Amino acid sequence: MFTFEEIAVQAGKKIRVEAFVAATRIQSKMAFVILQSGASKVQVVATGAAREQAKALMHQAYAAVEGVVVAAAQAPGGFEIQAESIELLSPTVQWPISADSEIGTKLAWPAARFRERKEALALIVQSEIEMEMTSYLRRLGFIGIHSPKLMGAPSESGAEVFEVKYFGERAYLAQSPQIYKQIAIMAGLGKIYEVGPVFRAEPSFSSRHATEFISFDVELEGVKSEVEIIELECAMITTALQQVLVRMGPELISHYPKATVPGPCLILEFAEAQALLGVSGDDSLSAEEERKLGAMMREQGHELVALTRVPWKQRPFYHMREGRSLTRSFELLYRGVEITTGAIREHRYGILMQQLAEKGLTGKGLEFYLESFKLAAPPHGGFGLGLARLTALFLGLPGIKEATFIHRGPGRLSP
Repeated sequence: MFTFEEIAVQAGKKIRVEAFVAATRIQSKMAFVILQSGASKVQVVATGAAREQAKALMHQAYAAVEGVVVAAAQAPGGFEIQAESIELLSPTVQWPISADSEIGTKLAWPAARFRERKEALALIVQSEIEMEMTSYLRRLGFIGIHSPKLMGAPSESGAEVFEVKYFGERAYLAQSPQIYKQIAIMAGLGKIYEVGPVFRAEPSFSSRHATEFISFDVELEGVKSEVEIIELECAMITTALQQVLVRMGPELISHYPKATVPGPCLILEFAEAQALLGVSGDDSLSAEEERKLGAMMREQGHELVALTRVPWKQRPFYHMREGRSLTRSFELLYRGVEITTGAIREHRYGILMQQLAEKGLTGKGLEFYLESFKLAAPPHGGFGLGLARLTALFLGLPGIKEATFIHRGPGRLSP
């Protein structure tokens, strides 16, 4: 690996560079080779024996060049390497994909896909977003934790769970770190976050679903209102995206012009959103209704829209209720797509057990979680955020497959 800046300061010196071959051009008396490492490219000029060696290079092969760095006004960046020798270190077959290949073909060839800078940039952006969000939380005193992904009972109600063998017992892949986040709060850790994989056995082929994805989860004690959680999350997201744009600047915008910082978050009650859409009932908004609402709010300058007082029918047993039919929970939409579910949690053991029964659950296998509430559970709340979904929406990508290194969905266990 190298950066162009590292090569430029070596002017007049002999160096050795190893990198992928981005392009070659063989002329009658000389050859031009472009080597690429990440975002950096350097031009190599070969004559004599080095020109003959350049003939062995093919697109995206891995090669080594030894030569002298010289100033060259016509070269990219004003410097080039005058090669003394060129060595093919690793050849390649005919390239299996192109920049305009459809996403299914690209998913089959990750080693080829991410040689393209634009594709790699999406992963880099996701890494930067994760770093900036965790940094934001750490500045506020949050602690990072890691919870187990093998569980003795499903972590959420419903059938969206993968069952696996575990030494003669049944085990389940965690659908979320929810119960462990809450235990961390009851353990007195105060404010925690976790970034890790979660698993959902959803037979969905939509552009925003996956059977395994990275969830960014936050939980904190002492919150009195879901609005506090919404404000925390929106500030975290906007600060992170702003810092990513500052750091990655022109290159990011040249590839992804839709990458902009969202304006202030708008908070609506779920019923208010339904009224704007002309719908009613206790069911979740459809994907199309979310997109329509997002378009309406975007016209008013709001790309982040939080829907509060979500109906109890839609929510798990551990969300705090408001009256008989509503909850102290919220959904956060970004550019017309849900990226978050969050809530004030029910911390009172008796009420929690009543809600568990009302949802038709027994709590079997979750006794360790439920019994923890007898040890003085503080009021608390939090949220879970899909990292790939946030990245895809920020960059203006068609879906999460385009923002994921190795995608997992129905029928896709390879690569």
